[in-house]
Amino acid sequence: MALHEKGFFTPTAIQAASLPFALADKDVVGVAQTGSGKTLAYGLPILHYLLSQPRPSSSRKRRLCALVLAPTRELALQVSSHLNSLLTSIEFSNNAKPSGSNQAKAVTKPPPHVSIAAIVGGMSSQKQRRVLDRGVDVLVATPGRLWDILEDDDELALEIRSLRFLVLDEADRMIEAGHFAELENILRLTLQEALDEKIPGDFEGTVEGQKESEEETKQGVKDALQTFVYSATLSKDLQRNVKKKFRPKGNKKHYKRDQTPATTLDDLLLRLDFRDPNPEVIDLSPVGGVVSTLQEGKIECLSGDKDVFLYYFLLRYPGKSLVFLSSIDGIRRLMPLVELLNINAYPLHSQLEQRQRLKNLDRFTNTPNSVLLATDIAARGLDIPAVDHVIHFQIPRSADTYIHRNGRTARAMRKGFSMLMVAPDERRVVKALLGNLGRDEADIPEMSIELGMLDKLKIRVQLARKIENTQHKIKKTNHDRNWMRETAEVLGVDLDSDFVSESDDEDKLSNKKRKAKDQQMAGMKAELKQLLAQPLIAKGISTRYITSGSRPIVDDLLAGELNETMVGLKKAEAGSEMAMAQRKKKKNKQMVSAVKQEAMEEKWAGVTL
Repeated sequence: MALHEKGFFTPTAIQAASLPFALADKDVVGVAQTGSGKTLAYGLPILHYLLSQPRPSSSRKRRLCALVLAPTRELALQVSSHLNSLLTSIEFSNNAKPSGSNQAKAVTKPPPHVSIAAIVGGMSSQKQRRVLDRGVDVLVATPGRLWDILEDDDELALEIRSLRFLVLDEADRMIEAGHFAELENILRLTLQEALDEKIPGDFEGTVEGQKESEEETKQGVKDALQTFVYSATLSKDLQRNVKKKFRPKGNKKHYKRDQTPATTLDDLLLRLDFRDPNPEVIDLSPVGGVVSTLQEGKIECLSGDKDVFLYYFLLRYPGKSLVFLSSIDGIRRLMPLVELLNINAYPLHSQLEQRQRLKNLDRFTNTPNSVLLATDIAARGLDIPAVDHVIHFQIPRSADTYIHRNGRTARAMRKGFSMLMVAPDERRVVKALLGNLGRDEADIPEMSIELGMLDKLKIRVQLARKIENTQHKIKKTNHDRNWMRETAEVLGVDLDSDFVSESDDEDKLSNKKRKAKDQQMAGMKAELKQLLAQPLIAKGISTRYITSGSRPIVDDLLAGELNETMVGLKKAEAGSEMAMAQRKKKKNKQMVSAVKQEAMEEKWAGVTL
């Protein structure tokens, strides 16, 4: 009933394949494309088990039953939200509309049958500890914050030792070497041999704790740990960092030929203590890592021109665009530039406060025509509705990251588009990246660009870049001077008289310079505003008579098919023109080959005669 209310009528492929094994208490390793419903594939068996148990008493603390580990804060919060929304529907249907004498009893609500909580970094650890003190059935957590709490919470460590369910969501990301050392410490608590060890603590010495421990041992709960491992990629070739192959020879860091690649499924099986001697491995990953509803394209350009080509793409194909960059500095450079160009853009990276990250995600989700500039923290597991385009502004470091980035679009059988922006020095990396997927560079066609439009956009971008550079210099100068004065005040130190006199002189000069720069800045901003207000007109379009020119637009205008920001170009989905060009190219190729064949036949006919 709750699944129907949420619009889930039939199971997805991964759910249909894994649920029978999960409900039969089998350990499951599931590999499936992004957006395929992996959360419910492990969430439903857990909720089914908990809802089949008696409703817990409000006078007794709940014992942790299931632990879900996720690599990023956003994914952990998303999983918790999805499971809670499903649980809310179940609770509502069970307690719906009491009638008659039951209405009085319904005033005092019983405790929830299942309690789910998320524990992530960037939020108040005190509040999270209070939630854990009250007791939860399902805990969704990132390894870092969970291990911080476990170091001071022996009771929680005991509960993790006696888990009923352990889930690793996006497991390949969490077991990459050097990324999540805390995960290994948490997994040690779930090992079979760890169950016989004792952790000193107040909980262990209580009568209630001893009784619960004895009851669980009799029921076999400790030995019944069921493990679920889910990801979109679990392959050694995908995990290899392709950039390591192309390090300069002068680099001091050398990598041995026999060096083991980043940990994957084989290493995961060694780290996890599956109670099932034969875990069920279900691999439904698409060939080449590309789902059937995803279309790919690329733009080859100089690194300095990527801003212009990105601006062109965002105007040419409006919608929700997720732009991936490999560095936070890249986002900080690009963000003010796109804002000056009147594009709704929001940043998402690890140095933002968690509240701001969630706020930006929410804004992007609820704004139809917007851009999210993100690092790879947004590449895994996030279910952002209706993302139209994924743009690889900077090439990903590994093939599995490329797959996960692409997985933010074309989810749940919807159409999506992925675009690579390739600079000359990145071509070898792209070739190696696609090689790890068993694909060729020629498999991704190049997008067609209206070069006449591009020249006009380049003027806008150059002017916006000039404004941003000027603003940055002014901010930096003021920041340095203010920092020196504030530091001197805090330390109780008098600034050198030369510095003070120089700064006074600079103040006098700076006032004149500031006025001149302000006038210059105002002039540049006015010029940019004027440029942004002007319509972009394609070549061959008559600005006086819409029925004339080499490209008459009257029919498209009446049909409402014109691009609003680029006059002369039709509304189109990203990749549609590219597909048409490919079909036209193929048709021309077939015609040329037919003509050649005919000429060859005539030649041989002449020879025979």
